[in-house]
Amino acid sequence: MSVEKSYSVTLKVSMTDAGSFESIRILKGRSKLPDDTLARVNKVLQDSLIPSAPVRTTVAIGDDAEQKIFNHLLSISGVNIDFNVIDTSSMTGHGDMAVAHHGKRICIEVKCYTKPVPMKEIEKYHRSLNLKEYDAGIMIQMDPCGYAREANIRTPIDVRLDDGKPSAYLTAVDPEMIYPIINMLIMQLDLGVSMEDDELEEKRKALLAIHEKIIDLRACIEAQKKTIARMETSVESIAKLSLA
Repeated sequence: MSVEKSYSVTLKVSMTDAGSFESIRILKGRSKLPDDTLARVNKVLQDSLIPSAPVRTTVAIGDDAEQKIFNHLLSISGVNIDFNVIDTSSMTGHGDMAVAHHGKRICIEVKCYTKPVPMKEIEKYHRSLNLKEYDAGIMIQMDPCGYAREANIRTPIDVRLDDGKPSAYLTAVDPEMIYPIINMLIMQLDLGVSMEDDELEEKRKALLAIHEKIIDLRACIEAQKKTIARMETSVESIAKLSLA
């Protein structure tokens, strides 16, 4: 048998900026509910809330992107004693990290914007690149939306001279592309000659060809993984039937 009673109550509701409920409770001072009933109702109200997914800040997302690239470069240094990675993120105006390879030093700036990287960030990268300790640079935009239109940077790969220093701009490319790009920049520095527009375009096309090949290989690997997973499922099914 159920007993229904009515009470006038005041609810205190806490919400996130996105409109999700964080907490709901009945205020004791403005309710005639018995204490034990009030406690039970408040518990039911709170337990009924679906926890909202934590919202990651743009800073946290950016830090993850930098760490991903840094870890990849560290994996290269693990098999190449002449490839040294330096964390410069705590050094004002020095980019996120640097690579020392074959006597040259490459400035690397990593961004993960969900909109085109603004000009002020591109100009900030240029200032880092202009420091005397850097011979060349790479700016990486992890998101496919690219860079500010006025920068006239082609995606997914662009190569140019910035104040006389070879510089590459990457957009949502596989991290495996970074090593050949670093080698290309160093090779150009060793030649000691300025690149003409047709030479820049030739190098860009060569890098794009490598990038497209990597994409094809990644797709092939994923297809093979799915095939293997289906085969494993079939083997398990056969084993179960055999036992039956």
